[in-house]
Amino acid sequence: MSKGKRKPKADDTIGNLGRAPARISGRVPPYTTAPPPVTPRPEPQPERGWLRHHLREAFLGNLGLKFLSLVLALTVFLLVNTDRDREISARVGVSYTLPADRVLVSERLTEVRVTVRGPWRRLRRFDEREIDRIDLDLRSTHDGEIAITPDMVRVPSGLTVTSITPRTLRIAFEKRVEKQVEITPVLAGRPLHGFEVKSPVKVDPPTVIAGGAEGAIKALTALRTREIRVDGRKEDFTVETEVVPPDGVDVDLTGPVSVTVELKVQLETRRLGKLAVRVIGGDGVDPIGVVTDPPAVDVVLNGPVAAVEEAVSRGIVPIVKLVGADATRKRTAVVVVEGVPPGVGIELVPAKIEVAPVRVKPGGRPPAPGPQP
Repeated sequence: MSKGKRKPKADDTIGNLGRAPARISGRVPPYTTAPPPVTPRPEPQPERGWLRHHLREAFLGNLGLKFLSLVLALTVFLLVNTDRDREISARVGVSYTLPADRVLVSERLTEVRVTVRGPWRRLRRFDEREIDRIDLDLRSTHDGEIAITPDMVRVPSGLTVTSITPRTLRIAFEKRVEKQVEITPVLAGRPLHGFEVKSPVKVDPPTVIAGGAEGAIKALTALRTREIRVDGRKEDFTVETEVVPPDGVDVDLTGPVSVTVELKVQLETRRLGKLAVRVIGGDGVDPIGVVTDPPAVDVVLNGPVAAVEEAVSRGIVPIVKLVGADATRKRTAVVVVEGVPPGVGIELVPAKIEVAPVRVKPGGRPPAPGPQP
C-alpha cells in the first residue's frame, strides 16, 4: 500500500454493503438511572363450568354424526346376528284315519311337541298354526307301537324339524259293534212343594242305536240326556234335549229327543203316634164322670202333603161323643176326628173304645177331667 492513501475503515465498508455499522467493542458505560421494576405476570385462572362444558361437548357435540354411527353399529350387529340359526319349540296337532270295522281303544295323542330350527329372522315370523296336523293313517295298522318321525311334520320353507316328542305311540283296537239302548232322561231339582214327578218320564224316541268298541257297548245299559231342571214346577211340560253318549260311543241320532215330564200331587202317610181321646158330653152328660179304655189311640194321616200339613197345623184331637144314657152304663163308642181338610184320610187304631161311668167310692172324689188310665 502506498503512502498517501487512507486505509478504509470497517464501518465504511459495511455501510456501503447495506449492513449495520459494526458493534463497537469496549466497555459499556454504566446506567445513569435505576431500571424500572419488573411486575410478575399473573397465572391464568380456570374458567367457571369448564367440566360441564367438556361433558356437554363429549355427549352432545356432533349429535347427528354420533346418532348415525349408532345406527350403523346396530345395523351391523343385527345383520351379523340374524344370520345365526336358532331353535324354538312348537305344538302340532294329531288326527287319525281309522278303520271302519275297528275302534281305537288306546289313549289318543292329541298333539306332539317339535323343535324347529332355522334363521332367527325367519323364526321371528314363524307361527305354529302354520303347521298342518299330523295325520296318522291306521286303517292297515295292527296293535302295537308306531313311530312319529320329523318327516311327518311339514314346516315352512327355510325351517327344519330337529326333534319330536313323543317319538312313538301305542295303538290298540277292539271290534266295532252296535246295540239298541234305551234313553234315560236326567232330571234335576225339586218341583213345587207338594208335587212330585210322575214315573216313568216319557221320551221320544225311547231308544237309539249305539255303536262303539265291543267292551264298551256290552257294558252300556242306557244313554243319558242332558240335565233337565224341574225346580218350582207344578204342571206337566215338554222339552227338547240331547243325548250325551260316553267317550268312544256314537249314536244313530240326527236330532234332539223330546222329553215329557208329568207332575202329580205328592201323597204322604204321616204317623202321629198315640193321641189322648177327649170325651164330649151332651144332653146333661158330664164328661168328667166318664172314663175311656184305652185312653189314647194311634192316629195315621194319609193324603196330599200340603193337606196333611194343614191338618197337623190345625191340631188333631180324637173325640168320643156321648148323649143321654150313654154315660150311665158301660158301652162301646166310635172315635172320630173333626175339622180335617178335604182329601186327608185318617186311620185310628183302635177305631172303637170302651166308655164307662166313673165309680166313686164312699167318701171319695171323682177323677179329674180328661181321659183316665
